[in-house]
Amino acid sequence: MISTPFFSGMGLGNQLANYVTLRAIALDKGYDFGIMYPENFKGASFMNLDMGLPVIGGVIPVEGQPPTVLPEGIQSYYREEMIGNGEYDPKIFELEDNTLIHGNLQGEKYFEKHKEKIKEWLKVEKIGMSDWQCVINFRGGEYKYVPEFYLPQSYWNKAIEQMVLKGVTYFVVVTDDVEEAKKYFPNFHISHEMKTDYEVIASAKNLILSNSSFAWFPAWLGDAKTIIAPKFWGRHNRGYWFLEQNKTEKFTYI
Repeated sequence: MISTPFFSGMGLGNQLANYVTLRAIALDKGYDFGIMYPENFKGASFMNLDMGLPVIGGVIPVEGQPPTVLPEGIQSYYREEMIGNGEYDPKIFELEDNTLIHGNLQGEKYFEKHKEKIKEWLKVEKIGMSDWQCVINFRGGEYKYVPEFYLPQSYWNKAIEQMVLKGVTYFVVVTDDVEEAKKYFPNFHISHEMKTDYEVIASAKNLILSNSSFAWFPAWLGDAKTIIAPKFWGRHNRGYWFLEQNKTEKFTYI
């Protein structure tokens, strides 16, 4: 069995990336899989994840750090190496059985060949939406205090202009930070409810994304024909790709 932990401090998008990569590798290798700390799953209210086999025991005293005690039957621990330059960690593809893994694990090449299966793994209810509607995924929260991450008004304005040229006439904002979103989108409807927001993103025909992992899977798996995302993702304001594995073929970057 291979396993990955769901830390309480991980966002839903980070948990899903670790989960999907784990299951994809298990599928490729013929391994069993299991989730350590499944009770921490952020999407349990609307997504029925198969957590695999029970992971018994193990101690990780500091979230994101190596375990001091491995779970029963697990023989080794591996953390994904952040290589950069568009490279994926090749050791992820060659994991030995009975390994506990953790990392960013957000590159589509880790799991893209299993996309149809992933749609079933992460299945959610869909909401009827039209071609003239666009969903904006705005990330505020702690991003406000991280200059590399926090997207400027100019990005949102450019993305909205491009959507208007495509015939979009109605915009709705889904966000983790309603008060901050009101400053950027005073005339748009704003929503902050995880289940509804995730389902709306998965159902949208047009999307404008922030550089948050929350929207990545519903956008990648969903119905959108046009997906605008910030070029350079987490380093949009610095003008370079920190991790080019964040590039997603389905997205249009500006």
